[in-house]
Amino acid sequence: MIRSTQETLFRLDNLNKEQQKISYQLSTGKKLEYGSDDSNLFTREIFTDDKIRVYEGIKVQLTKTNAQNNTSDASLAEAKNLLTYVKAEVIKALNATTDDVSKLSIAVNLKGVKENLFSLANENVEGEYLFAGSNTQIKPFTQDKATGKVSYEGDGFLRKVAVEDGAYRERGVSGFETFMYSSDSALKGENLEFGPEERVVDQDNYEWKMRQVSPVTNTGNTLNFDESQPLIDNNGKVWTLDTSVPQLEDDSGNTITVTAGVGTSYNVVVPGSVDSLSTAELVQYDENRNTVERNTMAITTGVNNSFSVTIPDIDGSKFESKASTFDVMDKIINALEGKDYEGKFVSSESALSSLRETLGEITESFEAANVGHALLGGRNRVFELSTDQVESKITQLNILSQELGAADLSKVAVKAKSLELTFTALYSTINKTSELSLVNFIR
Repeated sequence: MIRSTQETLFRLDNLNKEQQKISYQLSTGKKLEYGSDDSNLFTREIFTDDKIRVYEGIKVQLTKTNAQNNTSDASLAEAKNLLTYVKAEVIKALNATTDDVSKLSIAVNLKGVKENLFSLANENVEGEYLFAGSNTQIKPFTQDKATGKVSYEGDGFLRKVAVEDGAYRERGVSGFETFMYSSDSALKGENLEFGPEERVVDQDNYEWKMRQVSPVTNTGNTLNFDESQPLIDNNGKVWTLDTSVPQLEDDSGNTITVTAGVGTSYNVVVPGSVDSLSTAELVQYDENRNTVERNTMAITTGVNNSFSVTIPDIDGSKFESKASTFDVMDKIINALEGKDYEGKFVSSESALSSLRETLGEITESFEAANVGHALLGGRNRVFELSTDQVESKITQLNILSQELGAADLSKVAVKAKSLELTFTALYSTINKTSELSLVNFIR
């Protein structure tokens, strides 16, 4: 009798557990309440849900990236329109019927255009600058309040954004690709010409900058150098030799007297106005803006105050000197005001000659922006396609997750009815068993 009662209670406990499971499935529509109910199915559910979260995170990044790309696209389109307008104004100014007063009026107008270009170049979305390169938190273009000169503070590298689980693509375009044009290029073994204001970039987007080589310090010490070597001081200012005087000159018109040495060499005494003087070299900077000491190139003086370097004899080498669109704008405005690039008043013939040069330069600036716009379009298309693919995968994974985790309500209903009948039979058995007492047996 006792054994029978224990078996009955055990079966009743099992039926209660099954009833609890069925009630959970009916109320939630889910197949599993605990992972231990079916460890294999539970593992598949966890894997699928994890994939859904991964792709939802990628979708959020892609949505933000697409918004930034759309803004970049609109900014470059407007910049190209402004450059087209600038070119038309330069052509108008070169017309023989345009007098000096009209040129001054055009110059005032183009100053406003320059400010608009500056604003577009510093466009940002959600705190990220669009044309800064790898570090989107820094303002890519800065302007000197005294001189109005605009400088690029970014780099040639681009941020990478996830487009798939474990796959990344470059986003946007850098300032080198949009607001700078290539003034010269050279392959391995060739000479690259570049001006004092231009930037040198290699085929891997690494920038090369001027620095001192074994500087001579302290006032009164003497530096010996060859006439083909430009000098650089501790402030990064470049000094070039005028052999007719002879003297060293910087771009601001400051001079330092030198004396002739042996052959083509000269001697200069370090003046009190600088802390050190040295010959110059180009050194490579990595993506973290640290110097790569093993990669340097000697600099020689070129023509028209330019510099020259010989590209290393390495397969695949390609170097470009980049001139700024904003420097071209300054040159145009100065020419219209009758000044040279340094802002000094010159003859009308010299100013007109300078203005003619800028016509080709502003055309190259437009072409650079156009090429950058095309690059942006190609990269944007990658993210648009990736967004569609990610959304499709999220939909498919959600369907799979529902199929894995959803209970078959038809089967659950059948089980519930079967369990109801089983409960009824068990309770009937318990009721009849309880009637088998000794008193009833005696009766």
